[in-house]
Amino acid sequence: MIKRAGSYWETGGQATTADDAPSLRNAVQDSGPWDEDRILGYLESGLEIYSTMGAERDVLTGEEWIVGSGSLMTDGTWLWPVDLTHYVRRHHAALPQEFLDHIRANDYTVPVVPDEQARRVFQEEFPDNAPDATPPKAAGFFTWYVPKLDSARAHQLLMHLETAGLSAAHPLTNALFGFCETPAGNREPLMGDGSALAAALGDGRYSEIEFTCWKGYDQSLTGTVRRTDETTQSITLRLADVPVPDREEAVSALVRTLDQDAAVCRGFVIDRAGVSASQDWDRVLVGGGGRFTVWPDTVGILRDRVGNHPELADSEPTAYGPLDVFHRV
Repeated sequence: MIKRAGSYWETGGQATTADDAPSLRNAVQDSGPWDEDRILGYLESGLEIYSTMGAERDVLTGEEWIVGSGSLMTDGTWLWPVDLTHYVRRHHAALPQEFLDHIRANDYTVPVVPDEQARRVFQEEFPDNAPDATPPKAAGFFTWYVPKLDSARAHQLLMHLETAGLSAAHPLTNALFGFCETPAGNREPLMGDGSALAAALGDGRYSEIEFTCWKGYDQSLTGTVRRTDETTQSITLRLADVPVPDREEAVSALVRTLDQDAAVCRGFVIDRAGVSASQDWDRVLVGGGGRFTVWPDTVGILRDRVGNHPELADSEPTAYGPLDVFHRV
């Protein structure tokens, strides 16, 4: 049976082991545990098995907006709402000790959740008669790393996406969908058109920006631009919402986008099925290094970093700008 965390009665949570869901107010603390940042990283890295659009206000302050409120994450053993990350970051909400022990035992790395296990978790949470239930989607992604964006380079990125057939504003309404997040965890809805998104991407106040990227008017990818350090940002497009038959076309469009900035790219990962989602690619590609143990479809590594990866010793690379590119055999 799946274990649950973050199901508070103030947020409409369901009971776990008692007749009533616990109170979020009772979980609030003045400060979090010593490893709260790593715990937050774990919560953010779970597999999203149920997605909702829109946003809800923080139920304690009535101020910050929580985008995607109601969406559910899992690591195959535990299930938690997307909202939980906000309440831990903003209010240091206490997690069940069993869940904390589980996160630490996993060395703060979410394990790969096999499709069959994801389906079991989903079906346990949403019985077959749930009218709005939809099966979990493969968590494929395409991530690349670039020097910190300013407004001009952000505008150029959006133009490259547009040229490749991907629009950050809805083709019919010209509206944006997403949020901006500060290093302190405060979120605000993303408003305006493509120019507003370019300005936000180049705004140093934000550590992360999530937006919907449209392929046509009825097919979307979720894009995230995140600050990995003071000089580098990652750009991730998640493929989960793209039907499998159309996924290769979306990947090709992203490759065309990346081609425009190949000379400054600091690394990239293509993983159509998301099998390597639990790997710390920030650390592998632009951070302190470290081996990766699960191969994506394709990985591009700065040439002067390849020697740090013995797992690549038997693979033949292809040159791509300053990168060596390796494919899973």
